[in-house]
Amino acid sequence: MKESILFDEFWSHPNKLLENHIKNMISAGDEELDKQVKLYHDIAKLKNNFQIYIRDTSNDKLDKNHSFLSAYFFILNSKFDEIPTLFGLLAIVSHHGDAVNLMTLAREANKFFKNSKELEYWEEVANAAKNIKIYSGLSTKKDEFLDGAERLRRYLILLQYKHKFTYEDFINFKSLYSNLVYSDKFEAIFNTPKQETKDIPIDALESDIKTLPPNKKRDTFRNFVLNNFDENHKLFTLTAPTGYGKTLTALNFALKFNKSRIIYALPFTSIIDQTYDIIAKIYKNSDISVSKAHHKTTIDEKNLTEEDRYSKIKFLMESFSGEINITTLYQLIFALFGNKNKDNVKFNQLKNSVVIIDEAQAIPYNFRKDFILLCEIISQRLGTIFIFMSATMPVIKSENFKEISNLEYFSKQDRYVIKWLDISGEEDLLEKIGQVARDKNTLVVINTIKKAQELFVKLRDKFSCFCLNGYMYDDHKRATIEAVRCAIDKSKVGPLASKILLISTQSIEAGVDLDFDVGFREVSPISSIIQTAGRVNRHFGEIRGKLYVFPEISKFTNLIYGDLYKVSGTILEDFRQREVRESEILEISNSFFQKVSAQLEKDTDESDIGKRIKKLEFEDINEEIKNVMDDNCKQTLIIEAKENFIKDFEAKIFKIKNSSNDEFTIRDILKNHIRKLSKFSINVTFKDKEKLTPNLKQINGLKDMFYLPFGSYYFYSADYGLKKDTNLDITDEVFD
Repeated sequence: MKESILFDEFWSHPNKLLENHIKNMISAGDEELDKQVKLYHDIAKLKNNFQIYIRDTSNDKLDKNHSFLSAYFFILNSKFDEIPTLFGLLAIVSHHGDAVNLMTLAREANKFFKNSKELEYWEEVANAAKNIKIYSGLSTKKDEFLDGAERLRRYLILLQYKHKFTYEDFINFKSLYSNLVYSDKFEAIFNTPKQETKDIPIDALESDIKTLPPNKKRDTFRNFVLNNFDENHKLFTLTAPTGYGKTLTALNFALKFNKSRIIYALPFTSIIDQTYDIIAKIYKNSDISVSKAHHKTTIDEKNLTEEDRYSKIKFLMESFSGEINITTLYQLIFALFGNKNKDNVKFNQLKNSVVIIDEAQAIPYNFRKDFILLCEIISQRLGTIFIFMSATMPVIKSENFKEISNLEYFSKQDRYVIKWLDISGEEDLLEKIGQVARDKNTLVVINTIKKAQELFVKLRDKFSCFCLNGYMYDDHKRATIEAVRCAIDKSKVGPLASKILLISTQSIEAGVDLDFDVGFREVSPISSIIQTAGRVNRHFGEIRGKLYVFPEISKFTNLIYGDLYKVSGTILEDFRQREVRESEILEISNSFFQKVSAQLEKDTDESDIGKRIKKLEFEDINEEIKNVMDDNCKQTLIIEAKENFIKDFEAKIFKIKNSSNDEFTIRDILKNHIRKLSKFSINVTFKDKEKLTPNLKQINGLKDMFYLPFGSYYFYSADYGLKKDTNLDITDEVFD
């Protein structure tokens, strides 16, 4: 043993042998490139500084970096072609961070190919590796590495001029990178190889379905879909009218594939909670894990045991590692496209899974084509099943997708008609609503929060009136939806019970299971109008419902909906001329999405994201997606839910930071604690926040996080949220 070696055993983590860490990470199903990347990803932890640090992690001044030097040993020992070797290099140097654009490796050669600071430890690592069995036969010639690295760098530079990457290359890298980061984190947390997931019993679901009240349409629909099961197919669409029980039918269909897990993605957190409650109830008496994964999910600390490390639950919840995972479309999109470490942990779990995408029309139209292409490749590369589901299915230009519903269901529907309401202004609209809402449960959907709140204020004293919009925090949204549901149910069984009036923004459109007699919808894209219509006579009542579409009263419709509104123009003209029956909805929906697709192809042959994928610009792809998905014109604001809530919250922050836990546990517990605020958060425009600034307070311990103190009744009401316009004629008494 060389004198430079200070240790007789080498750790990767506290009290864990590096050799055991590596062995536990490598799975039988790994390809050779995956195995080699895992083998070398931590080899530079053999240096003395790291070994000293890992035995006393409070000694934070030591150089414990190891990613670049580990990648160099991988390059030297690689038997792969140049592109797989480059992918391995990028995966290893990124395994504690995020993936950079591939060409950044060449542009920052001194950092990625010949990092002099890490090369200082070459001999130390090379000598230590000779004492570890898994590195027997290791090549350690530094000069050969430097020559090979230079050739690889030149190859990469030339590559950008003579080679275009493909979507397959993009998925191949993400598969390699995600496999590494998932296996690394899993082994570090659980100290064991990844176990096979449990079989999800289909009989528990089918038994629950049998307890539902008889419904001929729903039962016929479910049987038709299940009879279309094809274990050799991987890509499906499930197009059916609202109210047909698509959720449980799709889950039933998915379970027949007997895959490792189900990932069920929905567009909004409000309907995620609704879907989670339904599915969790079915499996409550089993050992099947039903997880909820979105940015507002927190861990119940009361259930943590001494041996059950906090990070275990957090990791399983946030990495789609449960048997059934309910998540947002947002999380799935970033798992597919994102470059972040935390998103690629999720990507790994797409392997051998069934992914259900509910309300598929919510996939942003400007990168929908790219999304579908990635799903096609992932289905082949990773054995993933995809089920796209909607009442208003977007155009999917792919012969690989198989429709499993009977589209003739649409032509047989007659629950509602859509009529144009020719009014001269807001007063006419209020008069018409007033006439209808006296004896019918009525829904009014408005394009802006401000206008929805204004109408609510004008109508609340005249009717049993509710409001739903994005300036209400989650508990108040859920409470409103539940109150409306109960009131509607009561009015159906009690003829003398008062009817309700709900004034809502688009929050009501997708997945909310409420059933109104009549609806009013401010003019918007056809897909949104159809989604609103899905809340009218949803449960197949005997009396046909009506949805009135009325001219714009909110302004800014073009800004809210953009090109989708313009594309709807010619179809809306048809609405102005005649009544449209529900039986015509599929044809109208298809016409709309065909126009959207044609408009996109007219504007550009290839999306900006597609161009970046072909250059493997991982950082830039993530940024493009972020620009589409995130509203950069808004800021998060916390509404204090009860007296001293923030004071107690701040005290807990101080307690966590000063606890005796290790730094990683403190970080995890702190993140979980901060997430608890999200239940009381709303995203407000900069302008609205500025108007409120004199009334806001900053949360101690959290940079740039502000809250509206409890008791600010003039500005926030549980009835309709944060007042959009402080000039609204409402007195404090209204909120009591």
